Amino acid sequence: MISKKTFCMLAIAAAPSFMALAHAHAPVPLPPGPPGHMGPMMPPPLMGLLRGVDLTKEQREKIHALMHGHRTERREAMHQRFDLDHQIAALLMAKGPVDRAKLDTLIKQKEVLNAKDEEAMAADAVAIHDILTPEQLDKARMTQEKLDSLEGQIRDLLRPPHAKGDADKDEPDAP
Repeated sequence: MISKKTFCMLAIAAAPSFMALAHAHAPVPLPPGPPGHMGPMMPPPLMGLLRGVDLTKEQREKIHALMHGHRTERREAMHQRFDLDHQIAALLMAKGPVDRAKLDTLIKQKEVLNAKDEEAMAADAVAIHDILTPEQLDKARMTQEKLDSLEGQIRDLLRPPHAKGDADKDEPDAP
């Protein structure tokens, strides 16, 4: 019979070997995204308009043309945002005091890019709204209302027991 002390010593001695084995294996590949999917999914305002809606072939073509029409501009803006993020990170991780003026300038540049992106998404949402029929808009609205209701129920279920009595005081986004 092995004593507890001997067992612990063996476990401690074997730990590096187990770690080496774990790192020696190739990482598990992530499953591929949807076919033809390149980049992030549609932003929330656009997804809400298209949830649960059956589009005609003509509508799909119009929406496809709309979404792919400014793909290059959006991709460039995304790269600019990544570049600004890297500059901000480098500034914050540099030795010595942070150059607040440079940090503020980089943050303002990122805010301008984000504002332009929000405006473009709003314009796309209006264009998609105009492509849909009133019946499709009603169906999308009903689907969104059901989803909002389900999300509220999930928040209520996940709320800690001590906070359930304080539900009226909580923010709508608080768990």
